[in-house]
Amino acid sequence: MTDLILCGAIIKQKDLIDKCISSSTKDHKFEKKYIIFDGPPSGKYQSEYDDYKEYKARIKEEYPEFEIIEEDENLYYKPLLEKFIRNNLEKLSDNLFIIQEDVEVDTFNLEEVLKIKEDKEDCKILYIGEKRKRAPHWFSVIDDSDEKLTKVHGWAERVYLVTKTDFISIMDYLDKSFGKKRGGCGGKFIDVYYYNMKQRKSWKQITEEEKLEYWKEWGTYDLKDVYHRHLVAKR
Repeated sequence: MTDLILCGAIIKQKDLIDKCISSSTKDHKFEKKYIIFDGPPSGKYQSEYDDYKEYKARIKEEYPEFEIIEEDENLYYKPLLEKFIRNNLEKLSDNLFIIQEDVEVDTFNLEEVLKIKEDKEDCKILYIGEKRKRAPHWFSVIDDSDEKLTKVHGWAERVYLVTKTDFISIMDYLDKSFGKKRGGCGGKFIDVYYYNMKQRKSWKQITEEEKLEYWKEWGTYDLKDVYHRHLVAKR
């Protein structure tokens, strides 16, 4: 069983979430579907706060099959998602398909991809990348010999599959290693922790075996021949 978790926030282009929902649900049967809305940041005009309320009200009305969770506090991506998953751990399905609201994803067979992921025992995060050359400062290939997956240092959190158990283990590792507010742009994002590690001078000085030990905490693979399109939300 797989649940869909769509992460949203205050946004100017109100139609992006519709494109995201259409692309992520048209071919897949999820056990449950959730939209978690972050609280709005400070410093906005009152009209922007009003627009955000109207936007969320529209989504509730037009997508009754989704359970909508609204945060009052502006948490940012990592705390928002972590709070939701920890608070709902028992009722969530084992597998989670997590996507951001300004992303469209290609058509693919979810059950087949889950089987591919499960067969790769060391895979924790299976992300869907963009159809373009990987940025070398963000990603570095470890093994590209598999027909379906690429083993990589680094990943992108826009759309991915992860089990709830692996997600929590990664959060626990980050909290233990970095604390609640260190790394990941002050604890706001998840993939940035890996990026920051790769930029450290010490990363270039450690052995490939030591790098692989770090990789094991993440278990990141890129799914081949399936891509996402970043619609680039304006906040």
